[in-house]
Amino acid sequence: MAEVSPQTVADWAVSLLMAGNAVNTVVRHLNTLSSMVKSAAAKGLMEPCAAPRELARILAEPSFSLPLLMDGDVYNHILTTLRREANSSGVNGVCSDMLLFSLLNGAMPMSDVVNIKAADIASYTGFSRTLLERNSDSRRRFVFDLKQSYRTDRQIQTFIADGMKSLLGHAVLPDDFAKSMWAAIAVRNGASASEALGCVSASAPYALPQFCTPASDSLQHKPQWMMAVEAVLSYEKPKWYVMRLRPGVSFDTLKKEISDTVRPLPELFYPCETIKRQIGKKTVMEEHPFISGTVFFRTHPEAVLPMFRIIGDKAWCYRLSNSSDSPYATIPPREMKRFQCAIGVFTSDTEIRPLGTLSPKPGESVIVIRAGYENREGTVEDVVNTDSGTAIFRVKLTTEYGYEWRMTVDGRQLQRIVGA
Repeated sequence: MAEVSPQTVADWAVSLLMAGNAVNTVVRHLNTLSSMVKSAAAKGLMEPCAAPRELARILAEPSFSLPLLMDGDVYNHILTTLRREANSSGVNGVCSDMLLFSLLNGAMPMSDVVNIKAADIASYTGFSRTLLERNSDSRRRFVFDLKQSYRTDRQIQTFIADGMKSLLGHAVLPDDFAKSMWAAIAVRNGASASEALGCVSASAPYALPQFCTPASDSLQHKPQWMMAVEAVLSYEKPKWYVMRLRPGVSFDTLKKEISDTVRPLPELFYPCETIKRQIGKKTVMEEHPFISGTVFFRTHPEAVLPMFRIIGDKAWCYRLSNSSDSPYATIPPREMKRFQCAIGVFTSDTEIRPLGTLSPKPGESVIVIRAGYENREGTVEDVVNTDSGTAIFRVKLTTEYGYEWRMTVDGRQLQRIVGA
């Protein structure tokens, strides 16, 4: 039997609560686990562990209540608010940007965020730098405008707390909330409660119950979870991920399971090529996947973990490392687009224009993106309209040895050579 400790039991209970189980249901599961552990210990299969029974008693207490961010509706409301503020600068722009910056940097203490100076901007990258740049002013020493020159530390803390209350709709202690929101995002994207607590090096009172304890080896994984938190906060559009089908599972079976049980529905991309086979006098058309058993899908970051809780017996998703609890790996939009161009199979969002408006035109020089011909230069000879309405280009390629041949490609598999 796997190790049962107070920490693993607490992590398991939190995962059940996060999955939407009622407290009474979790209590029943804990009591069942307690009976199993007691039986196994009596047979000498494991050491005795009272954690399941003790935790069941804690949850069954009338005074027990779930932390604010364990309520799915509250969490989603606050996450939506933060995402909206990430793309705007309203009345509470300073406080919302400070909170976002703190979350992007591992729940940085607000006292440190307050003291960030213009000279510090160069040491940050990505969305963190964007937040600093949009708040900075050459006439101010500090990036965030909190009137530091004439406000006391206590007045600044009060201003931030009032701004958070107005922004979130709840009165919170800013530092505790930053740690809690960071932990809540990490846990809802696959981290265990103990790992999330270890990353913030403190309690997360608005996100996790007091019975949770921090894992000792969490800090080494913190950079990965920081990437996951940034993906959730700064990117409203769905992102591309990759999953692998488990042995014996077909794409059609997976597709039906997702269609029947997963909400919101992800966009699936299983690129295939049509191959003609001659069997006697009969021509047979077969669909062969470009990468067998590999399915690309696009959805919101926070929807990935709930989906694999449902379809985990049929597929698994690539992560940033070999660890089973590291964040899910995303595909940058540019790389996904280039992959589609290379194989010549596209999702519906790839831009298609009417025939005659696509560039390049006959006689112009191009670089071919299509797989097998990458980075070869050629000249467009003709543009052919197909039944699909997609412009198909006939391109003449010339090699350094003097040979030439013609190929037909989709217009999205060509890049015009500017100035040629």
